[in-house]
Amino acid sequence: MPRSISSRRKNKWQQASRELSDSVSGLRTSRDLPDGTWSVQNVAGNSQGKIYICPGCGQDLASSTPHIVAWRQSARYGTEVGVESRRHWHSRCFQKFR
Repeated sequence: MPRSISSRRKNKWQQASRELSDSVSGLRTSRDLPDGTWSVQNVAGNSQGKIYICPGCGQDLASSTPHIVAWRQSARYGTEVGVESRRHWHSRCFQKFR
């Protein structure tokens, strides 16, 4: 039987970015930092089982751990790119490096 040309799984890069409101423990805030204005959101741990890489320390960050999600408000190529480039940080790392 011939294979289907298209994959049955959706490519995660083609999906719309999801809202963080499901796992948010605090409100989204704006912080003016030396490298621009950042949107910062505290995220409570959830049971998705995902593992992120903290850009501050380069270590694994489990989604079950409370952490910070941050992205630049004034992205170089528009707001959509800023939201698409959001990163998950350990709370300590974000305070230390930002």
